[in-house]
Amino acid sequence: MERRRQETGIREIRRKIVRAAVCLIFTAMVTAGETSVKEILAAPTEKSGYLVPDGDIRDKAEGSPEKKAERETENRRVYDQAGLFSEEEQQKLDQDIRSLQKALDMDVALVTTRDAEGKTAEQYADDFYDRNGLGKGEDYSGVLFLMDMDNRELYISTCGRMIRILTDERIGSMLDSAVSYMADQDYTGCAIKLFEDTRHWYEKGIEEGQYNVDRDTGEVSPYEGGRKRSIRWYEWLLAFGVSVFCAGGVCRKVKSDYAMEQERKQASGYHMAYRADACFHFRNQSDVLSDSHVTRQVIPRNIHTGHGGGAGHSGRSTTHTAGSGRTHGGGGRKF
Repeated sequence: MERRRQETGIREIRRKIVRAAVCLIFTAMVTAGETSVKEILAAPTEKSGYLVPDGDIRDKAEGSPEKKAERETENRRVYDQAGLFSEEEQQKLDQDIRSLQKALDMDVALVTTRDAEGKTAEQYADDFYDRNGLGKGEDYSGVLFLMDMDNRELYISTCGRMIRILTDERIGSMLDSAVSYMADQDYTGCAIKLFEDTRHWYEKGIEEGQYNVDRDTGEVSPYEGGRKRSIRWYEWLLAFGVSVFCAGGVCRKVKSDYAMEQERKQASGYHMAYRADACFHFRNQSDVLSDSHVTRQVIPRNIHTGHGGGAGHSGRSTTHTAGSGRTHGGGGRKF
């Protein structure tokens, strides 16, 4: 009995020793881990005496300068490759574009160039739009304004929903009012005018009866995104009743006229006299030209420079397929 109590006491002591050892090991691991983390986070840099995260941790927390520059490049929408704007003007135009993007819920970009790479203004604008990942949504909706100093042309390229909003007629009016700024070398004023007109036409909305026409194939795509209204049952019943009444009245009138009951009674006694007086007489007859007069009038042609964007049918948007395979609209004016 006494021996059993001794064995039980020994086992209890062993358990306590094991527990103490586990606690000591766990405490040592936690302490070592906290120290290493603090050393990493609190390591001072050579440029500053403040304790700030260093290396990769600081890059992930704050973003490296290279990543910041890359993000700024991706977000910018003023591509002044021709050097037409000052730094302050670029910042002002970039702010205007961001405000316009928010209002339109579409992409907006302003591009200037002195080298069109041998392309037309239309080709350069479309390729720049597609190559630089511009556009918003599945249909890449947006608009690009190009000041092409190589081809001396102001061009507007549209894509997605913007094709429906900026029709040929609207683009023509925008170019007419903006191209004068280019002639005066007021490039900032031209850009601001284009932004204002784009916002104006967006607020006007898509024209009633708007349709797209493919320039290459002639295919017509009418706008079907407007509000649709179904006919109520009582409206259908009323229309059916009115149509039946009108059609029945016409049928009764025609039947009565073709029956000619009264005329038949009046003419029943005159058949013989009618036939007795019936005969044919033939004679020679010829026509002689006495005078002639020809009037000529010059029909003026509707001439405009640039691609598209001229005075066209109201609600019409002329489209084409760019080199990337996407569909674009737009138009341009020489300056």
